[in-house]
Amino acid sequence: MTVGLSFSGGGITGLLASTCVLNSLNTQFDTFSTNDLAFSTTSGGTIGYGIFTNAGPPGTDAMYFPEYDTSMSYDDANTELTGGKDYWFANANSYLEFTASPKPTAKHRDVALTLGANETETAGTSAAMHKAHSRMVGLGSALPSTSGWWRLAIDTCFYLGYGIHDYDITPGTRDWYVNMGLLKQNGCPISLDSDGVYEDASGKLWLAVMDMVPGTIANPQGYAVTDDVSTLDAMSYSSAFWVASIVESSAQYLLLSNTLMSASAKKDGTEKDFYWTDGGFVDTTGVVAHLQQQTSSIVTFYNNNDDLTELSAPWSFLFGVMGGGTDTMNHIEGPTLGQVFADSSLWDDVYTNLTDGSILRATLSNVEILENSYLGTTAYTLDSLVIISNQYSDEFIDSFTDSQIKSKLDANFPNKFDVALPTLDANVLCMMQDYKVQTYADELKTALAFRSASLLSLEEVSPSPGLLGEKAWALTPRSWQADQAAYCADAQVAPLPAVTHVVKRLERHRRPSRTAQVTKTFGSEARPLASSTATGHHPGASWCL
Repeated sequence: MTVGLSFSGGGITGLLASTCVLNSLNTQFDTFSTNDLAFSTTSGGTIGYGIFTNAGPPGTDAMYFPEYDTSMSYDDANTELTGGKDYWFANANSYLEFTASPKPTAKHRDVALTLGANETETAGTSAAMHKAHSRMVGLGSALPSTSGWWRLAIDTCFYLGYGIHDYDITPGTRDWYVNMGLLKQNGCPISLDSDGVYEDASGKLWLAVMDMVPGTIANPQGYAVTDDVSTLDAMSYSSAFWVASIVESSAQYLLLSNTLMSASAKKDGTEKDFYWTDGGFVDTTGVVAHLQQQTSSIVTFYNNNDDLTELSAPWSFLFGVMGGGTDTMNHIEGPTLGQVFADSSLWDDVYTNLTDGSILRATLSNVEILENSYLGTTAYTLDSLVIISNQYSDEFIDSFTDSQIKSKLDANFPNKFDVALPTLDANVLCMMQDYKVQTYADELKTALAFRSASLLSLEEVSPSPGLLGEKAWALTPRSWQADQAAYCADAQVAPLPAVTHVVKRLERHRRPSRTAQVTKTFGSEARPLASSTATGHHPGASWCL
């Protein structure tokens, strides 16, 4: 069984949240750093994973992360805490501002250029001095003027923010797939339809996935990139959100096309010229790279810098559902090219759970994956998919005893920050990731411990008494007896007898569903579980939304 963990794009929000999730997983699960996991990242999640790999456990352990603590005072939450370590986890705030129209000034670019790959820092300059100087740097605020400026900005962030020189940046030793976009130069500038979809995407905009450890790049269309791509290069390509405003405007393309990052790729002896784009242009979630590998179980942390109730395309398109369309930089290939999950009817319930602040996760089992030549997936059955979202949660915010934390949070918390997060919001965002990991620790433990969360088969049956007018499925044990002892040992419960379990999915027009209820049927007695957080405690709850 292969297990995949993915971190979505999401600008500075996706960057910081991914580092915090990684730290929380490393803290909560003793074997996390040694488990045989594969990682897939896009855009901000790519930079976050890179930072954690090089400056956090199991790297130099130089970063301090605030852990979820309901008793934390507002004063502490509003402080750049270091806890005796070298760096506050959110130092990237000082160097990377993800905006729709990036505008680094000449002074900002000069700072980045002095930290280029071939430059040497004065030996006596301390990280503390760099950090103090950074307060007036704030990379991300005027038009770019040279190709590679974004790479230099990320280089600056790594060195000034976390003490990592560009020549020391490593992808680590674990499987890490980085998602990038390849856009044909002869197709630019591009035009989007009223739904934000690029109708020519099938022939001109493609996904490229770099396997970071060996440094190889795969493309479903069969083109082989001929350029050398370093770890730092890959992070800059994957997160190149700013490309959208240039390639989608005739005027900006005329003026600024020289600032785009070019790539050459060959197929059957023919070479084509491309631009690198943010991986979120094709897949913001990071899930597709795992599906290309036919991964058995996937846990994905979706920390995009958009409210799901306003922009659901990165997930709805994967289910083949248009919804409200997309924007200029998320899954612009549309739902027809982008669908990978065969059952579109699942989307409504997935959306309900992901946007409910009291849940913030959806879990599916036995998910049929489509063959999709555009995205490079083949048909198979995904055993388990756990999606954890990043919506506002009253349950989380109200858990702090100091009421100032809630009252002084920015109105954009947690997923609408165009630029750097205020200190309070950054720390609370980090604690929120820890809160979610703790809340769903049992499910995550099952998924990350290489146990299949899909031990039952699913088939629709006639409604049972008490379920009239509602959809029902019978979950019949699928040869799980052999794995039962080990499975239940993980869940710390006694093995259950082989019984029939019924999952009922309530119709949304009848009443809003916080979570699908799971009923255990023992003979004539039916007892509902408290909630779907019981998933992972017994095999019968292995399919829930």
